[in-house]
Amino acid sequence: MMTRTWLWALVPMVASACGEAVEPEMTSEHALAAAAKPTLFRYRALGEAGSEMRYAAELPQDDGTTILLRLEGCLEEGAVRELFGVRRSAIAERTDVMIDATAPMIACPDRIAADANVYAEPRTQGLSRLEYRLDGEPLATGPGRYLVIPNRCGGLMKHLGIAERARRAPAPPLGSPGWTPEPGATPIQLSCASERATEPYDGWEVHSAWLPSVEFRWMVLVKKGDASFFVESLDGQPYNDLTDAGRAKALSDLRKLLAVPSSWESTNVVPEDEEIRPDMPFFDVCLERCGDSDWVPAHKVLRDGYLECESGSLDPSTGGCLDAERRGYTDRLELSGTTSRRAPLGGVVLDLPICTAGETWERRFGLAGHDGGGTWLTRLIAAYNAGKSEGAAPPLVSLPCLVPDRTCSVTLRENADLSTTTVATLTRNCAVDAEALEVRVGKRATVSRPPFTLDAAALPARMRKVRMVGEPEGSSVSVAQPTCGFGSSTACTDAQPAILVQGDMTVDLEHLRLVSRAPTGSTSGPPAPLARVGVQAAGSAARGLVLRVRDVVIGGDTAPVFYKGIVFSGGTLALHSSSVRAFTDGVSADRARVSIVSWPVAGAHTIESLAQPGLTADDLVDLRGEWIGGSVANFRALTLSADVQAFVVGMRVSGPMAVAWNDDRATWSEDGLLAVDSTFTSAPGYFDRESVMLSVAGRGQLDFVNSKVVNFGHVLRCPSRLSGGTAKIIFDRPEFDEITYGLRQGACTVESATLWDPTGE
Repeated sequence: MMTRTWLWALVPMVASACGEAVEPEMTSEHALAAAAKPTLFRYRALGEAGSEMRYAAELPQDDGTTILLRLEGCLEEGAVRELFGVRRSAIAERTDVMIDATAPMIACPDRIAADANVYAEPRTQGLSRLEYRLDGEPLATGPGRYLVIPNRCGGLMKHLGIAERARRAPAPPLGSPGWTPEPGATPIQLSCASERATEPYDGWEVHSAWLPSVEFRWMVLVKKGDASFFVESLDGQPYNDLTDAGRAKALSDLRKLLAVPSSWESTNVVPEDEEIRPDMPFFDVCLERCGDSDWVPAHKVLRDGYLECESGSLDPSTGGCLDAERRGYTDRLELSGTTSRRAPLGGVVLDLPICTAGETWERRFGLAGHDGGGTWLTRLIAAYNAGKSEGAAPPLVSLPCLVPDRTCSVTLRENADLSTTTVATLTRNCAVDAEALEVRVGKRATVSRPPFTLDAAALPARMRKVRMVGEPEGSSVSVAQPTCGFGSSTACTDAQPAILVQGDMTVDLEHLRLVSRAPTGSTSGPPAPLARVGVQAAGSAARGLVLRVRDVVIGGDTAPVFYKGIVFSGGTLALHSSSVRAFTDGVSADRARVSIVSWPVAGAHTIESLAQPGLTADDLVDLRGEWIGGSVANFRALTLSADVQAFVVGMRVSGPMAVAWNDDRATWSEDGLLAVDSTFTSAPGYFDRESVMLSVAGRGQLDFVNSKVVNFGHVLRCPSRLSGGTAKIIFDRPEFDEITYGLRQGACTVESATLWDPTGE
């Protein structure tokens, strides 16, 4: 038996920030919803009192047919018109129809079962689906039927209670597709005439809550999606102690703060005991005293069944807290490259969102904040250590933004060609005050010829954040060969990007699978590598570009792979739980801070050079067809060039030359490269005796902690002389296996408690 689920707004279309989708590119179901209009008519039927006039609707269906819909008990013409948005068209009487009693119907009042399954798309131009099962009917043993309601049809949405049904249904786990009809279920496609757009409400709710298990007190329940908490005091005054008028004003002020629409009412509720978390604080929220220096929040906690002050002592006369202190929050750099804001309070740690809007929870909770301090590297080390010990940490409670970010969200059609999609097209319907662009990719997309380009100069003035996100299980982006390079008559001067990022901004790429389009025609040998860079990104001289790549695969398991994986310059690159498989350079960076993390499972993600299977020595040619198989330096998994600092955790780095350090630091106070819990291997079958784990061409300190070095000809290649200094290589608790030659450190200094036994000397 299927359970009710509600697809919460993972892709919120913020009305103040976004227009409609980029192109009118819709599925046939959406297209029908946009174009179809019902025909209303009257007909005579035999009732208990004899012949009586009734209303019905003829509805177009996706297959080109129409169906008749009974309107049971809907006897007023005005109500029928309101239901379908038909304002002016005449409702004629028809004598040529006979409507069977088994035909679908909409009843006045509604008779669809209260526990019928529901799905609601969180977009104005989306669709909602409702299981067609009347009150008292048993669950269908077969596929059954379901209603398809365009969200723009406000009369139908309201009458069928879609928003209320969706709110009552439990939220599915993150990434769940929500309720979908069983295969073979019959859709009943409703439609309406011109109607003002209506969306299921998914914002904040505010209710007055009676808590018998917490000293029989009244509090305010605030909730949104899976997040909920109780407000015990407002401006230091317990809600329980306010007069009826005071409570009404407090609720009204909270509703205004949280932008709860007037159509969404506040009610009196009695929460279940499991909704009351003993480790969660009961908050004091400021409404009018946020700026008062003498206001210190009176947050409460539940201890042994009684409310006590989280800080200070309880004043029985006022319900406030004497000698209370403001709690603080700390900004923490995460391994994903994002910044989190954490505030220990009561028995939990609040995960506060960092939002673009000026109104924040930390202000309303009276929290004092500070930056976590430390350098970029020490903050990442702290995040790594915290992640290792999170099992013993207090529960983490995440809150949504108090006021939604001004984000313009655009959903691309299925199989969209990103080569023909421009920033100007994506943002043309965005509001002028939109601060972020979210591009949602369907299950499949393509890059046919030119790269998909995100250029900061082409974005609206206030927009400096772009998030490109695929389906939770990963959207496949099929990339074709460019018009030059392998297989063409024109040589490429360099590999052409599939995704090109230019300028100073923050770009997030999530849940994408960049794979090469299968070559057409037969070939005598393995297909040539794709003459592409998976992602090429360059910030300005100010280094203001932040590129975060999360759950992304560049180069699939099958041939051909990309010529290069990621080429980055001028900012901060964070590669998290992602894999890169390339022909020559896996990841290369200069003028950058680079974090590459496989988390939480070490070794689950890789950076690979010479990753394409089935190649022979004769196949090792560049884009011009010239042979490059004479040097391992042409096949580098990770290349760190001028002015780079890097942090690598849990990765498997594989290539004839696993790491190339080409920076030159005259002085250093920190590691130029810190690699932790990582494995370095050569590409099997190539350069067995010439392969190099680490090639050093400049000064700096490189630290490998708890890492494995496996199957190389050489662990280190270092010149006999480095101008003005040395490079210091530290192996802390290393493991070496299958190393052909012994240590040849040249001008480098090597510190290691253990070395290896060479197999070839």
